[in-house]
Amino acid sequence: MRLHPSRRRPLRRSRGVSLLELLVVLAIIAVLVGMAAAGYTRFVAFTAENRAVANIHTIATAQVAHHALRGRFGSFEQLIDQLELFSGLERDVAGRGGSEVISDGRYDYSLRFDAEAAGYTLDADPKPAYAGRYRRFRLRMRDTATGRHFGTVLASPPMNASPPDSAYQPLNP
Repeated sequence: MRLHPSRRRPLRRSRGVSLLELLVVLAIIAVLVGMAAAGYTRFVAFTAENRAVANIHTIATAQVAHHALRGRFGSFEQLIDQLELFSGLERDVAGRGGSEVISDGRYDYSLRFDAEAAGYTLDADPKPAYAGRYRRFRLRMRDTATGRHFGTVLASPPMNASPPDSAYQPLNP
């Protein structure tokens, strides 16, 4: 055994990293990557849901403005053409059974009018690829006798099938 001349202690040879140390480091990195991926997925869902709620509020505001100008609620086509709104949304989304539908890529917004067009129901349903992860939203707007418009945004938990009306609860801001 060689000794260091100034300290009179044995010299250690560097042997590198052991396999166990390498596995521990890789396990720690895997856990961190897993936590980051889960956080990113939650962030994307949160952002999409907030955008859906913001779009619902924008559509409701446009409906109030259209009602003030025309005395009735308007279709998406009327809101887009007359008020020049929602230019970034995809129009004429197929497959929604008679409802008028526009889409932002993650959510489809369908508009159904009551008889006499005294109110409407606006649904924001996630596209099928996101249905099991994103909540569904609904707004029912009514024109009251006082001229005020009343509506509450409701949310249902994520589910693949269309939820029953009882699944929708008021959205907590």
